[in-house]
Order: sequence, then structure tokens, then C-alpha cells
Amino acid sequence: MHFIEISNIFKSEKKRYKVTAVLKLLVMFALLGFFLSNKPMYHVQTDFYLKRMGFVFLACFWMVFVTVCDIRLSQKVDRAFVIILGVIAPVMGWILSEFLINEAECAFPPTQFYQKEPLWIVLSLAMIILVDLLIIFLTNSIRVGSVIVPFVLFIFAVVVCVVYEFRGIPMMAPDILTVQTATSVMGNYTFKLTFEQYSVILVCMAFFFTFLRLHEVKVTEKRVFHIAGFIVVALGCGLFTNQIILSDFMEEHQINIRMFRPMESYQKYGGVLTFARSVGYAVVKKPEGYTTAKVDQIIQEYEKKSANEQQSTAKQYPNIITVVNETFADIKVLGDFKTNEDYMPYFHSLKKNCVTGYTYASIVGGQTANTEFELLTGNTLGFLSAGTTAFQLYIHGQMPSLVSNLKAEGYSGNKAMHPFNPYNYNRPAVYKDFGFTDFIDKFDFPKNVKRVREYISDEANVDRIISEYEKNRKKTDQPFYMYNMTIQNHSPYDKDAANFKQPIKIESSKYDAEANRYLNLIKYSDDSLKQLTGYFEKCKEPTIILFLGDHQPRLTDEFMNKITNGQYQTWSSEQMMKRYQVPFVIWANYDIKEQHIEKTSMNYIQSILTKTAGVKMTGYQRFLNEVRKEVPTITSQGYWGKNGKFYQINDKGSPYYGIIQKYRMIQYNMMFDKKNRRDSFFEVSK
Repeated sequence: MHFIEISNIFKSEKKRYKVTAVLKLLVMFALLGFFLSNKPMYHVQTDFYLKRMGFVFLACFWMVFVTVCDIRLSQKVDRAFVIILGVIAPVMGWILSEFLINEAECAFPPTQFYQKEPLWIVLSLAMIILVDLLIIFLTNSIRVGSVIVPFVLFIFAVVVCVVYEFRGIPMMAPDILTVQTATSVMGNYTFKLTFEQYSVILVCMAFFFTFLRLHEVKVTEKRVFHIAGFIVVALGCGLFTNQIILSDFMEEHQINIRMFRPMESYQKYGGVLTFARSVGYAVVKKPEGYTTAKVDQIIQEYEKKSANEQQSTAKQYPNIITVVNETFADIKVLGDFKTNEDYMPYFHSLKKNCVTGYTYASIVGGQTANTEFELLTGNTLGFLSAGTTAFQLYIHGQMPSLVSNLKAEGYSGNKAMHPFNPYNYNRPAVYKDFGFTDFIDKFDFPKNVKRVREYISDEANVDRIISEYEKNRKKTDQPFYMYNMTIQNHSPYDKDAANFKQPIKIESSKYDAEANRYLNLIKYSDDSLKQLTGYFEKCKEPTIILFLGDHQPRLTDEFMNKITNGQYQTWSSEQMMKRYQVPFVIWANYDIKEQHIEKTSMNYIQSILTKTAGVKMTGYQRFLNEVRKEVPTITSQGYWGKNGKFYQINDKGSPYYGIIQKYRMIQYNMMFDKKNRRDSFFEVSK
């Protein structure tokens, strides 16, 4: 045989080759068509215009060449090419994936590799090469393994870019469980591909086309060596996972993955290593020194402390309505800007018979269910694996909650309402486990329901709350409870709509179109709050309404830099807490003690609510009120002590470390030690 032979693939007698070639050509033409149809990719006012066109056409020509031409190399040359490309493939896949992620501004460019500490590069490559070898020995094929690993890295990079574009935070391992929720809202977003990202995709496809043209090269012809090699590599993967990914090895060697600011970790350590380490963080460990005897000791200690906590003396419990308003926040806490009129005038006016203040969420820009979890259970995400979604990972069976305890106290209604896709975050199952008797979702609203943009409006939510209340009054005179998680203000904020009027205007020097749309949505929500309180103000039955946001919106870096005079990028961990600050109000149509709480957090809200309402409190709720005296705010990002200082959750040097550990043990008993759960502490006494 000659060194190389080239023939037309379409002259081959094998139909499979022809079909494969046609599919490849369709992919190539789709890539070329995408480039030519997106003028901003190549219409630049520099000499890059011709370079970009030349690069794309050269890559496409190469893909056509290796697709149409049946290239046959001599056996030795073919084997050598496969081995060389097999060695290059995982390294190339890693570099290109990091480059692709960098174009989403949440990682580092390959040109900065030399500036980084060598350990994380070694760990990243070791992990990728181990996986590559595992697939190679599993399939006994160098070609298959060397195509799969770069392809997976490529898909990983694309997903990271998309998640970052939509949420403003790069993907971490626990986000995989929210894929159904993500896909349900993805249609509302627009993802713009840069030329650099497109170039990486093009290079990857050219590589795949080339590799697929080479012939198969087995690792070994002997089955025993094949199996032995697989076992050895599998053991190596297991050892690496146990000793590196799931252990504290990285932290001990100054590789500190910051889950609440993953962008920073992506920049320092790359996407692959950061994502892999986040797998380890998804495992909840038993608190140090945890025993049921220790839990009993803590319970007894705090039952004595809270013995004088006011218990219910009310002759009639008030109706309670909880409204968690999607992305409701006062973003003026972030920086300085002016608007032509107040975007939440009614909320700002509330003082009489109100408890007002700011609560801190553990999330920003998304993962609403985590705020719901903290609010309804009294637990904090601070003791769970960073980046996780509690609804999907940890709620599997009956869980004491605000609603289950109100129901035990004789409350009627007990319905949850969220006018969107019901299956996001596993809500039907979780709401049932929490004790809700029914779940009203978007399919329970009429088709002609009032919307703002494409989402069901807050006004329609209020109308439904009133309707449910009036129906309930015809059946019973027991106090009424309802929980509403709205949807109107959900991102994105990149489009106008005919049904979306925008009277609010940000001053020209700080103007940002997306932020401006967002503030107008907040005005709609403010109007709906006025509508809700207006109805119950006339109601003769005592009624309390809790109204708060679930998290702040994702805002562009440009806007954040405008309103902070460029300081946003250098904010400390404590300053970054501003991004987690949302307002809340507990409104009553009867006399209650007026109060302003400057700082609290979602896990404490139900204790504040039940105390304000005068309903019977659980031991856990009284415990939380005691903890709040020492640690007024706690989230997954850290906590403030009563001394005003900010601490990380696991800071052993904190003067509050002891009480934090007690809280951690109590929460662990409630969530994970169900066999020994002290139910009488978490549920209202009969």
C-alpha cells in the first residue's frame, strides 16, 4: 500500500459512509450559514474582517475535505496519527473548553496559563486524562475515547456559557438537578454567541471530523490486558475522586473554591476543576460531635431560655397570607441612581401596624426554591452544600414546616399557588411533604388571564388569593392560610411588550434598559400589594400579610459599575451581601407592634411572622428567635453576629461558632436524622 490514498467517499459501495458524509456536510453548512447570517460576527471595522472570513472558510474547507475524501493511510502511519491525536485530544479539549468559558467572562484565557499555580493545572489534566484512559480501556479504542472526552468538555463549556448568560453565575454540579426548571424558562432568553466562541466550536468540529476519518486502533488485542488496564484506571479514578474531589486536599493546598462566588473560582482555577470540586461540596456531612444526646441537650438548654417566650393568648388567630414576590427588591441598596418617580411608593409608605425591614437571601438571580425552603422550614442553606437546591436534593418525605404547623393549629385553606410550570424544582412533591393540601399552578388559571409580558400578572395572583379566601369563608370560619409564589417579574428583562407600560425612567447617566424594565415590573408588584392590603383592610376578620422578595435580579456588570462608580468588581464578601438584600413587610389590618428590622434572613422570617401573629410557636421557632439574638442574619454566604461583624459559616475563630454549631446539629436532626428526629421540637405541641 502507498503512504496515502485518496478517493471520493461517495463512490464507496458502503451506504453507511455516504449517509454519514451527508450528515457531516449538513452540520458544516449549518455552521457556515450561522456565521454568514450573523453580520456582527464578521462585520468589524478592522483588518480582522478578512482574517475572520478566511479562518472560517479554511476550517469549513477542511471539514469538507476530510468528509468527502476517503483518506487511507498506511497502517503504521494511521496508527501513529491516532496515538498522537489521542494524546493531544484531552489536552486540546481542556484548553478549548476553558477558552470557550472565558468568552463568557467567567474563566481565564489560555494565554494566562503560565501565570497560574501549577497544582491546579496538574489536577485538571490528571482528572481529564484519567477519564480519557477509562473510556479508552472500557471501549478498547483510542479513537473513541479521544473523541468522547473533548466532546464532553465542549458540551460542558457550552452549558457553562449558557447558564452564565441566563443567571450571571457559572454552573456548579448541583445545578444539574435543576435542568428541568432551566429548560422551562430557557425559551424566554436570547443567547448571543461571540465570534471567539463560534471559533472554538468550529475548531472542535473540525477536530471531530478529522478524528472520525482515522481508522480504529485498539489498545490491546489481548482481552486480559484490556480488562486489567480498565480495572487499574478505574481504581485510579476512584482514588482521585476520594482523595482529591471529595476530600479537603484542595483547600489544604490553597485551592479554595468559593461556591457563593463561583465566577471568582472559575477565574482562578478553571471551569473543569471548579465544577469537579463542587461535586464534593454536594455531600452533606454529619456535624462534628453530632449525637442525639447532644441534640437533646441543646433542646433542653433552649427550652429553658425561651420558657418566657410569649405563647398564644389570642382568642382568634388571624388569617395569614404569605406572598413571595418573584425578584422583588429595592436595588437602590446597591448604589446611587435616581428615577423620575418612586418605583415602590406604596411599600415605602407602610409603617402603621407593620413590621418592616430587610431580609437576606442565600441566592441571587435564580434558584427561587432555596428561598422557599428557608422561609417555610426555618432551616438555612448555610449548613447545606453550597450551590445545592434543597427541594430536589434533600426533601424526600414529610418535613415539619410553617404550613404543617399552622394546619395543626386549625388553619384552613393551606393552599400553595405558583402560576408557572408546576414541576419546576419538584414543587408538587415538596409542597405535599410540607403539608399543603393543594397546589394551584398556571394551568389552573384561565387562558385569558391578565399577563405582564408573557407571565401571569401579580394582579391576577391577588385576584385568585381573594377568590380562594372568599370560597373558603363559605365553607368554614377557621382562620385561613395561603402561600403564593408569584412569577410576573421573572427574568429576562431584555424585551418590551405591548402589555407592559413603563412609566419609570432611570436618569440618563445611569440608564440601563434591562434595569429600567425591571423597575417598572416592581412598580406593578407594588400596585398589587396595595390591591391586596386594600381588600383585607376592609375585612372584619384579623388578617396578616407577609410580603417579601425571593432574591435580587441579575443585573449587568455595566449597570452595577455605573451605580457603584466602578467599585462593584472589588467588593469584599461583606459588601457583596448587598446583592442578597431584599425588603419584607408583615402588614396587619389590626393593631400590632410596629417594628423595623434592619437585618434578618429568610430562615428567621417564619419565627418573626408567627410571633407577630400570636399563634402557638414550635420549640424550633422559639429556638430560632433565641439564635437570632446572637446571629441576626445567616445565609449560605456567611453571617453577621450581634457585634456587627461578618463571618464565614465555618469560621472557628468566630465568637458565635458555638451557637452556629448548635443550630447546625438541630437542623441536621430535622433534615437528615429522620429516624431519631425530635418531632415534638419541630411541631406544635398538642
